[in-house]
Amino acid sequence: MKNRIEEEKIISSSINGKKSKLHKGYLILSVLLGMILAIGMPFFNEPDGQFHYVVSSNMVNLSNDISAYGEVSIGTGIDQQLEVYQQGGYFQKYYLTRIVEMPMSKQPRQGLTENPNIKSYNFLGHLIPALGVWIGHKIYPSMGMMITTARLFSVLINSLLMFLIIKSVKKGKMIFVALSLTPVTLNSFASLSYDSLSFVLVAWLIAIVINSLVDQQIKWWRWLELAVASVAIYFGAKTNFKVLLLFIPVLIAMFVFPKLYQKLSRFFSDLWTNKKALVLSLLVGLGLIFVILIVLLGLRHNGIFYSIYRFIINYVVNLRDYLSVSSVFYNLLGSPYPNINYTPAWVSMIWYIVLFAVLLSEDKFIKSKFISLTSMVIFLMGIAAVYYVYMTYTPTGAPVGNPTILGQMQGLQGRYFTPTLFLLLFVTCYEKFKIKINGQKGILLFVMGIAVITNVLLLFSTLFGAYYL
Repeated sequence: MKNRIEEEKIISSSINGKKSKLHKGYLILSVLLGMILAIGMPFFNEPDGQFHYVVSSNMVNLSNDISAYGEVSIGTGIDQQLEVYQQGGYFQKYYLTRIVEMPMSKQPRQGLTENPNIKSYNFLGHLIPALGVWIGHKIYPSMGMMITTARLFSVLINSLLMFLIIKSVKKGKMIFVALSLTPVTLNSFASLSYDSLSFVLVAWLIAIVINSLVDQQIKWWRWLELAVASVAIYFGAKTNFKVLLLFIPVLIAMFVFPKLYQKLSRFFSDLWTNKKALVLSLLVGLGLIFVILIVLLGLRHNGIFYSIYRFIINYVVNLRDYLSVSSVFYNLLGSPYPNINYTPAWVSMIWYIVLFAVLLSEDKFIKSKFISLTSMVIFLMGIAAVYYVYMTYTPTGAPVGNPTILGQMQGLQGRYFTPTLFLLLFVTCYEKFKIKINGQKGILLFVMGIAVITNVLLLFSTLFGAYYL
């Protein structure tokens, strides 16, 4: 018996030792893979790539006419680069051809004739890329050099920030590593997109919440950190991530008004054990949500039942005959821009397997069922908020074809939800959640192996499509 206990301690110590080095392994892999993507991926391969470049260059007073490189509009996609890829001359055109500087006011750019509001995620999210663009211009004033330098700079800064977050978080390190190494996240790090800042800010906030729950207290300096992170989320992250700030009143109730929190927690625990009351509460809650949804859809979309129909039909019938940027289940983890990347479907599927394996392997540290329920509600609210906005969205100037008329939802992208996947940790790490996968070392190797394979494949399949498809 004594030998068994000592053996378990040795195994536990070994696992903890591995976890304590996760942040170092992450940093090396993230920077290495990120640099490969930053140098190798076509320009503007991220969604709205031209827009991100224009905003970043404008912010450092390097406004330039991208039509000098064949970009006819500030849109999205790599179409204008395909001919140069296939016929040669890519380096000459993009790296040796100097930019044509031109004031913003003299360029035909709708909505981009001035810098974004300083208190918006559009401005704050482009700060790191803008500084990288400025550095690249100092090296050589071509669009290719400016974008590549900005990408490399973004990879280094974002990877370092995630390194510090992973190092500081006390539980759930593996899920931070896994989500940060997905092709969707890593490609955003290796781009000029503001999505990378949103991801880092969400990870920071979740790490603070985790540490507070592990310590079962919040010291004054952590309150300060929580306040700074909340302000950063409010101004620097994309709008749908503001729903995560609902964690703040929960933490206040938990640590400032513990008696109130205990009453709430006890109420939900009692409700959970009383099946009749639980069913009745769920029915009332769902009815209330349905009524609110009906009212909101009616106010915004001018067609309640058609909006509901759109949602249902969009997931009952495949209205697309190709992988578009709106293929949510493909670009949540595995493919940043499906109709450009050409990555096979199994890439996305394997990352779902990785996600669930990691979530089920983490140590149980959530003691309150109320926290798990709250995180799940916040997760669902974040999804509902995005769907609500895009329910009847049609891109400006885009022709409305039969699929859209029938109910195809456009504009909705998986990257909008990727950072909120951290919330699932609060559900699977509830101490009474019975499912647990052992073998953390094997799972770590699985995560890193899949990260290497899928990110290299992302580069290969994207370039293969550019050259041959």
